Amino acid sequence: MSRVVLGVICLLAIGFILTNRMDSQDAEKEPTRFLSGVLSDSAGSQDYDHASPDKIIRFPEDHDAHENFRHEWWYFTGNLKSQEGREFGYQLTFFRFANASRSEIQNAWNNDQTWMAHLAVSDIESERFFLEQDMSRQSLGLAGVKIQPFRVWLHNWHATETEPLDPDRLVLDLSAGGDGFSIDLSVKSKTAPVLQGESGYSRKSHTGKSASHYYSYPDMDTSGQIRIDGETFEVLGTTWMDREWSSTLLQDSQTGWDWFALHLGNGKKIMAFQIRQEQGNPYRHAVLIGPKQGKIPLDVIEMIPTRSWTSPETGIEYPIGWKLSLESAQEMIGLEVDSLMPNQEMNLLFRYYEGAVEVRGQSGSQEISGRGYMELTGYN
Repeated sequence: MSRVVLGVICLLAIGFILTNRMDSQDAEKEPTRFLSGVLSDSAGSQDYDHASPDKIIRFPEDHDAHENFRHEWWYFTGNLKSQEGREFGYQLTFFRFANASRSEIQNAWNNDQTWMAHLAVSDIESERFFLEQDMSRQSLGLAGVKIQPFRVWLHNWHATETEPLDPDRLVLDLSAGGDGFSIDLSVKSKTAPVLQGESGYSRKSHTGKSASHYYSYPDMDTSGQIRIDGETFEVLGTTWMDREWSSTLLQDSQTGWDWFALHLGNGKKIMAFQIRQEQGNPYRHAVLIGPKQGKIPLDVIEMIPTRSWTSPETGIEYPIGWKLSLESAQEMIGLEVDSLMPNQEMNLLFRYYEGAVEVRGQSGSQEISGRGYMELTGYN
């Protein structure tokens, strides 16, 4: 998803602060209540457009911003290796959200759109985790998105189209940096995007009252450089890009989500998520994506934590190991998903876990392995 991607906790936290709904100290004290409050129907979502099953997603138009929705993101996560076999993970995300207290005065200095971006690199060998954030109003060209050619940016961080293909394909340069680290990567989609859910309409609850528009490029060839403490690593690998926009992702009784984007060694991909409830069964969804991006729906039989890690910085306990039992009409899929290194907590304005993972298990009678990314939100 966000993804059910997300770092949207951070994104919407800032929006809440800017609209004077909650100060930052209150939000840090009660992140679960804060998350469900700001994402639910009761949090002023009536002021915005809402996801609809009648929406037809079109390219390249829907790479653009949807400013009448509360929030959206352009989300990149990848698993990379250097020429020497050193393994890295990375995340680069651009978030846009609308300010509920919209001003009648709209000019180059004042508008109702705010941007935030997150960058992280996981150096698996050394178990070092690097992260940075940036934010700005959408003013004076400091942040924004355009589609001809496609470009999304915040200050000097950007994802920029470099090679026009057919309208629904993307070749992008990704560039961003923080204190002592940076990425400069080229990502190229192999095929057209996958429309998640029902033709891009992704439900987020049993009732269907919460939903988003959601599509993915799950298999983008990736090459370029990662720089850490003055050392440059030439890397190759695979990136998963998610695009999502919504005005309501959670109901009042929902507290957060666990999301997985997995690349298997047999060329297939799996996207799976659950949205946890204060009481009752979580809402779950999963899909198997073939090498040519064909989708097969999966039933989620089990999604069980197997290992946890407690952040020494925040005291938050995250379930960083999972057992996934999935079933299609053709086969059973059993997976063990485990973080490649414990500390991949996005301890920024608000906290969530976004980390590179390894995958092992079986698909039918075939043993499989792979790499991917996991996102955990709403824990405290």
